[in-house]
Amino acid sequence: MAARSFNIPITSIDGLVRPLAAIRGDVPTPSGGLVFISGAPTQELGPIADQVRVAWKGVPACIVPAAGVLTERGEVEGAPACGGMLWSGGKVVPLVVNDGAPPSALRDAIVEIAGTRSATVILFPRSDFSPDMLDGLGAAAPGVRLFGAGTVGGPALTVTASGEVKRGRAVGLVLLGSAPPLVESSAACRLLSPLRRIDETSGGMVLSIDGTPALDLLSSCAPGLRDAGAGGPPPVVFAALADGEGDDRYVIRPVRGIDPGRRGILVGADARPGMRLAFAVRDAAAARAGLEASARSLAQQALGAAPRFAIYLTCAGRGQGLYGAPDVEARILRHRFGDLPIAGMHAAFEITPWSSGESRVALYTGVLALFRSPS
Repeated sequence: MAARSFNIPITSIDGLVRPLAAIRGDVPTPSGGLVFISGAPTQELGPIADQVRVAWKGVPACIVPAAGVLTERGEVEGAPACGGMLWSGGKVVPLVVNDGAPPSALRDAIVEIAGTRSATVILFPRSDFSPDMLDGLGAAAPGVRLFGAGTVGGPALTVTASGEVKRGRAVGLVLLGSAPPLVESSAACRLLSPLRRIDETSGGMVLSIDGTPALDLLSSCAPGLRDAGAGGPPPVVFAALADGEGDDRYVIRPVRGIDPGRRGILVGADARPGMRLAFAVRDAAAARAGLEASARSLAQQALGAAPRFAIYLTCAGRGQGLYGAPDVEARILRHRFGDLPIAGMHAAFEITPWSSGESRVALYTGVLALFRSPS
């Protein structure tokens, strides 16, 4: 089983067929591919899909608009570039959720393709994707592991094995007949307070946390906010949401507003009584440490197997704007995995596997998936 990552500078929209064909020549009997596009060419995905169809004839693929592209060799943010991965092994089936489809359409489409089999779904929704489209997936298809990222600048496209180009509210690839990837995720945030139980909410407004008005708890974080904003503008405060006791993994949500009268904070429908909440700020050191821990954990989990390639989907807010330097995350991955082929994108949001086969939308998060073969 082979895999090949690539990063092709785009000087002309019409100049991708030859380098993409050369990449195909490096991968015997390819089964699927991902092509990430950044910069101005994100507005020309149709012609790019036509070139992918010619260069990778018979290979299902996704063409995804992104804020940046990434490989094990480095990152490109904002500038025109074409990055991605081509691999062999297993069967790959394109997935499309059409505009106007009900929330259950994603779950139904996955069940139709995968049934009760073990499968991996890599999903690329556009910005109007609703998290409730992920509801019930674990119960309907418990053998499915789903991760992905939100597109930047428009919808992604799929190219089927027969050469048909499709687009929709969400598109992706379903991988069958191969070992599911190991997946870890980490947020680029530092917690300003402990995770505490939400007692009361109303219309997305969190009113009481651990017996204390939510706004009072936020106010108690003021010293940490002053430290985080030292030497620069005041930091943006986020809410970190975790499940009940026993699991400290969390997803990041924006604090959308406050209600001084009710001493509440507006987080949204994701914040429910029984969950735990902490306040957080973006933090480069926490982001770096989190990715290092994710990579280390995956390397340990993969002992006894042969890593094939990795997909890394990271938030557009985790690049140079956060670290103040280029290629920080690519260097972390290369330090841990060496020359292992890695490809990914800078995304609008991320989707990470959670518990019991479910997945959740995340912000400011890096999602790292390691594909491997049994040794």
